[in-house]
Amino acid sequence: MPPLLSSLSTLVMYLRRQQHSSFLSLSRAAGSAEAWRLLCHSSLALLILYNRHRECEVAKLTIQDYRDRNSVSPSDASLSPFERHVLCHLTRVGVLGKRGRVQPLILPPHSEACLDLLLKTSADVGVDPESPYVFSRPYHSPATPLRGTDLLRSLARTSGAKNPTTLTAPRARRQVAILTQLLLLEEGERAPGAAAKRLEDFLQREYHVTQSCTRIGQDPALMNCVGRVVLYGEREGVLFRGMSLQHICLELDVMSGNSADSFSEDSDGEGNENKERAEVVKKRAPSNRGPPPKKGNSPRLSPATPSPLKRRSSQVKSGKRGVLKRPWSEAERVAVETHLKRNIMELRVPAKADCERCLQHCPLLVSNQRDWRAIKFYCHNRIQLLRKQGRREGNAAAVC
Repeated sequence: MPPLLSSLSTLVMYLRRQQHSSFLSLSRAAGSAEAWRLLCHSSLALLILYNRHRECEVAKLTIQDYRDRNSVSPSDASLSPFERHVLCHLTRVGVLGKRGRVQPLILPPHSEACLDLLLKTSADVGVDPESPYVFSRPYHSPATPLRGTDLLRSLARTSGAKNPTTLTAPRARRQVAILTQLLLLEEGERAPGAAAKRLEDFLQREYHVTQSCTRIGQDPALMNCVGRVVLYGEREGVLFRGMSLQHICLELDVMSGNSADSFSEDSDGEGNENKERAEVVKKRAPSNRGPPPKKGNSPRLSPATPSPLKRRSSQVKSGKRGVLKRPWSEAERVAVETHLKRNIMELRVPAKADCERCLQHCPLLVSNQRDWRAIKFYCHNRIQLLRKQGRREGNAAAVC
């Protein structure tokens, strides 16, 4: 199980057990302040983890907004496609977000009964009747609700999670919400298998991926794959349409530099060589105090840093023979340069067998209709660029 999913699973199961036990205790004894506090804390923490909003926005859920929850449309445009299609059966609550916008807040399974019990017994535990918030603090000012950030950080430490700091990082809020929704996917379902069926339909509709998700609750690897695909698809768009989940995750590993190719043994040495070369280039770079450029000559960009504007200026260009040229995407460039790193570093154009081997390891290139000739020409152009860069560095060193 991945570290983030392992820590999150520990925290979610800890909160669900605490919520269930405190709900039963508060149902038997309405005046139990300790049971009310535990139920309030666990419900708020689960609500924060289940949604992508900031902790302060979730903690400021008002009683009036909660009572008007049925008026929020389930097909809200601000929700993600995953939330609209897979979590369409859950109740939404409108909360006030940034710039005065009303954002939909998804209530996790079994949350409505817990929140109703909190509001029903709040007066018995010392909550101010004038407090407008659902998650109020007993014997405190009605204008100060619970602090969601401090609460979640404290519960993450006490739950026994191995990496509690990763669960409260702002940059991981979206990923944590997606994994929490997958962890609680099958809870609260009347028909068994209905949630898995909606997830399968979503993967087929958005990514053209046919995958059985009936055992996603017992398969952490499958849950992690689905979470990664949903997260990357929402951030970068659909780049892996029609591929399997395993191939999509392999391509994501290639793009992040974590893939194990045939040259994995020399990866550390080559990485050190690249760092040394970069330092030498910085030392040999000419200073800005050189002679001014001659008149009539426009400044040119260094071949080491090609301008992305020229590459993306036109999506389709016509060649000499009328062949349509498609620019290489960032994912395709990273895939080729990862699997053919040795050839590029040695300034040696790969053979046909090397290019075909690269196609076998990178289904993304096959789905984008790249053949072995396209890979060979890309490496050839890349090698020519490195040779020009080396010649310019040699001339600059000779002048110095």
